[in-house]
Amino acid sequence: MKIVKELNDKKTPIIRIDNSLKKYKVMPIFQDKVDKANETLRTVGLPKLPDK
Repeated sequence: MKIVKELNDKKTPIIRIDNSLKKYKVMPIFQDKVDKANETLRTVGLPKLPDK
């Protein structure tokens, strides 16, 4: 494992993934809101962004 000074000098953040959150990936949380948003995007579409 790397020493702490080497890790502190790097610009890349160190992230630890919590695998206990994978159970929420398949659960339909707020599924009605997701369905409504998808229907709105299908009918209306994405907003136009102004050119710079």
